Amino acid sequence: MGNRGLEKLSQFFVGLATFFVKLAIFCVVIYLIGIRLFDFGHRLFYEKAMSEGEGEVITFEIKKGETSEEIAERLKEAGLIDDTLVFKFRAKIYETNFTPNVYNLKTNMTIKNMLDVFDSPTAEYISEQEPGDEVYQLSPEDDGVGLETEESESQ
Repeated sequence: MGNRGLEKLSQFFVGLATFFVKLAIFCVVIYLIGIRLFDFGHRLFYEKAMSEGEGEVITFEIKKGETSEEIAERLKEAGLIDDTLVFKFRAKIYETNFTPNVYNLKTNMTIKNMLDVFDSPTAEYISEQEPGDEVYQLSPEDDGVGLETEESESQ
């Protein structure tokens, strides 16, 4: 076996090693993508509330013309959901029509419960307040303890 044969054999093994390295990298990438997709799917269909038990009542207003993105951001700020992307996907899946109103929501409600309330409000969840009135929301400085009004925040 001459130099030429040895050179071809070494090229073959280098090519084979390169193939297996690329295959391993491809498998790791597919695995990591799979984990991310599984995690998102789990969050999308797993019914999880922000708290257990009775839950804290939070008054929340949906304004006319507000998008699901804006509603999701405000729900997250109010401590009613923890993932805006999941809320937006579920609102699209369930074809939710957001009815402008002031709602009494609880922290023990799941996203599905909230979407049902927003789509077909019942008297149980409609607040006594008129839209545009002083709306109570959780204060971010209190980390969920205590309520402040929008009026008192502006002072």
